[in-house]
Amino acid sequence: MFSLFNKKNNKTEIPNWASFFENSEYSTFIYEIENYFRKLNIEIEISDGIILVTENELGFSNLGLSNVAQNCKQDKPKNYKNIIKDHFNSLIEANKFEIEFEKIVDNFEEVKKYIGVRLYNDEYIDYVGKEFAIGKEFEGDIYSMLVFDFPHSIANIKPEQIKKWEKSIDELFEIGLQNIKDKYPPTITKENFNVFDIWFANSDHFFTPNIVYDLENQKELTGSKGLLIGIPHRHSAIIYPIENLEVVKAINGIFPAIYNMNLEGPGSLSNKVFWYNDRVFTEIPYKMEDGKLQLFPPDNFLKLLNELT
Repeated sequence: MFSLFNKKNNKTEIPNWASFFENSEYSTFIYEIENYFRKLNIEIEISDGIILVTENELGFSNLGLSNVAQNCKQDKPKNYKNIIKDHFNSLIEANKFEIEFEKIVDNFEEVKKYIGVRLYNDEYIDYVGKEFAIGKEFEGDIYSMLVFDFPHSIANIKPEQIKKWEKSIDELFEIGLQNIKDKYPPTITKENFNVFDIWFANSDHFFTPNIVYDLENQKELTGSKGLLIGIPHRHSAIIYPIENLEVVKAINGIFPAIYNMNLEGPGSLSNKVFWYNDRVFTEIPYKMEDGKLQLFPPDNFLKLLNELT
């Protein structure tokens, strides 16, 4: 279902942004990155997880390596070449599409089918700059942002792009959430997790975490005392319905799992765990130190635990 690996100590030649790689994996990854751009006759320099590229006709500018590196880590080194090729080829196609899209961006009827809502970590939003995005704070370190869901890419919708649409942000969020729900219905399975069961949402697309907007319509996801839920990365969500004191066992298994899945990625979102009850998300703070869980439950959740049988 998913792996619960811990970060390993790496030698100093592996930078922090790629610390999940073994030495041989990292060497293969860098070789294949350099080889890809060498074949395109594009000179590059890699600095702190960013590819700095020379001027080119393909639309490449500075490129982040974190996501493609995490994707490679999930596979075997012999497949890195194809993973890297597919990743950057899709960026080329995305650039071509977006150039044509700019010609129709003012026409709301033509572009509304591409509108979506995606959840991001606050660090990414700080990198993009909230002044260049449209969104809302969700909970914890998670931000909900309006995006264009293109065939080969996802791009944030910029404030200047909506001026001619004459639509409110709430209207656009409603459209975006419905579009994503229609295009990517959640795939949810019940999985045995040690001595208890969880509900697991998993898919290849980037909108799996949007299940947090549709919990009331997922009838299997019901707990008389609410749900524990984590969305560690863009492909997964873990959900546990709370009924009785079995939740204590679940806490000791789910919190470390979400923490490690967030480390592993790809597309890391949040290592936070939330208690969802009466349509409200409440963060349950915790720490992982030396593989041990330290929980700091808020008063309302602690009261719930004391009342359970």
